[in-house]
Amino acid sequence: MSEKPFFLWLHLMDAHGPYYPKEEALGLMGDNPVTPYRARYLNSYWNRGNLAVRRFSQHRDEVLRLYDAGIRWVDKQIERLVGTLRRMGLWEDCIFAFTADHGEEFLDHGGRFHPPSQLMEELIHVPLLMRVPGVLRREMNNGPFSLLHLAPTILDCAQLQIPAEFQGRSHKRELQNEGRDDGVAVSESVGVCSNPMRRENRLGARVLSIRESRFKLLLHFETKAEYLYDLGDDPGEKHPIGSNEQKAVRRRLLEIARAHLQRSQRDRELKSRLQVRLRDLQIEWQIPAEKASATAS
Repeated sequence: MSEKPFFLWLHLMDAHGPYYPKEEALGLMGDNPVTPYRARYLNSYWNRGNLAVRRFSQHRDEVLRLYDAGIRWVDKQIERLVGTLRRMGLWEDCIFAFTADHGEEFLDHGGRFHPPSQLMEELIHVPLLMRVPGVLRREMNNGPFSLLHLAPTILDCAQLQIPAEFQGRSHKRELQNEGRDDGVAVSESVGVCSNPMRRENRLGARVLSIRESRFKLLLHFETKAEYLYDLGDDPGEKHPIGSNEQKAVRRRLLEIARAHLQRSQRDRELKSRLQVRLRDLQIEWQIPAEKASATAS
């Protein structure tokens, strides 16, 4: 076996819609078996776009069980992976991180799957587990941790240089010293669109989320709407705080939002933007990839 360092990235899609878990996964959940015919029906029904929310509600619990079984199957595969690393004698020298790119909505706010124009907690609050050799097991505080910080933290723990272009920062110190960092996580998405992969939608007005440990501010630039939530009292984000309440909190989060937007304008990666535009043109005009790469360089 090679002694060279390696990087392994796995993207497990078992919990992603459509929801077709293995029968073994359902067995691990202790659920009654779901026939392939029933699973096809549930997924087909859940994917319909012409029904009211109350119609979807009748099958929500069944669909959610399929989703949970997919998550349980991911757990099983992670168990297999860690076991393999142990048997190969690699676990003690391995930096291991587990997270997700998004959550799923099951009618929490009237939607299904992961709408690209929404930044509610069920979509952006994802698990994060990280194991670093020599660091004792501990739980970080409940403050938000942006995934922008994950790559710098991994590189720092591996004693590798962090590229200057990275926007996040390393949290190695917090891992080692059990420090507390009640920071802020900023999330951003395209508002009012159904397909963010289309260029015309990617250039649309934004939705911005500024999230602290307790409070969260949502800004919809298309409609100029602003929502402030107290996640301590209202974790489901059902009751926005009135515009005349918590003015100091609102002002603080708005200042963070303004700083984020100013930084985004100032630190734009023009080369990366050009490469994305060239990719769009390549798709639009069916330019061979080799020619597009030569043009970009």
